[in-house]
Amino acid sequence: MVGVPGNPIMMNFIQYLINGMSVGGLYALVALGYSMVFGILKFANFAHGDLYMLGAYFVMGLGVLTVPIQFAIPVGMIGCALASVAINYFIYRPVQNENRLILLISAVAVSLFLENIIQAVFSAETRAFPFSFADGILVYGEHLVVRVIDLWVVGVTLLLAYLTSLFVNKTKAGRGIRAVASNRTAALITGVPVDRIISITFFIGACLATVASVFQSVTTNQLTPLMGVSAGLKAFAAAVLGGVGSLWGAVIGGFVLGIAESVLIGIGFSAWKDSLAFVLLITILLVRPQGLFGEKQVVKI
Repeated sequence: MVGVPGNPIMMNFIQYLINGMSVGGLYALVALGYSMVFGILKFANFAHGDLYMLGAYFVMGLGVLTVPIQFAIPVGMIGCALASVAINYFIYRPVQNENRLILLISAVAVSLFLENIIQAVFSAETRAFPFSFADGILVYGEHLVVRVIDLWVVGVTLLLAYLTSLFVNKTKAGRGIRAVASNRTAALITGVPVDRIISITFFIGACLATVASVFQSVTTNQLTPLMGVSAGLKAFAAAVLGGVGSLWGAVIGGFVLGIAESVLIGIGFSAWKDSLAFVLLITILLVRPQGLFGEKQVVKI
């Protein structure tokens, strides 16, 4: 505990900023998956929020089996990622050359299926998360309280965003992702293994979503089969805000949305925080449809 005097208004602002960046970091990790999938398939994978939920349940199930956390998290990430790849291969791949509306409806169907299968296996009741991280609280003066886990969330989010960007820009598979996102037909003609590249993208997106869901579950000590609905929709709004297809745009969009929610709660409008994502979504679509950092493109629905 550290006591540091400071201006109350400034301390409150910093408090909102830290709280918002913690929540925004979770949105950003999920939004990265949205952006990557949209970049190559040009459709919004609305089942991605439920993959976020599935990852948490994978890790929770391993915890119930007394698997140590250092193994449960990576194994849960891989399990969720393989499920994501399977969903793409067996459901999205057969219809990916059809009308984009078919893909969208398929994603909604997958979302409902995942929610119902988890409810059938684990019930619809809220369950406690079996893991916890060593946490602490840093107190600065009388107005600023910082949880160590919030710092971890922000740090891990920025690190994973950087590593994802590095992968996309510096590796052979990453160049394949950019090639498919730019022009899938040209990439196919030049020998890029398009199906493999798409699978890699789904794999990475699910891994990032699992990390976000583990942080969320540890923070709240609970998880439910519908936990991915709100997180997925807000992450989608964050991806659109930053510019769908832009990795760092998704990260910034997540942080902006999280900070805005935190400020609303801080000034007494907590009832409106869930509506904020959609207000921002509608506003950005009206003012700048490509998002803050996205590029204009024409997509046939």
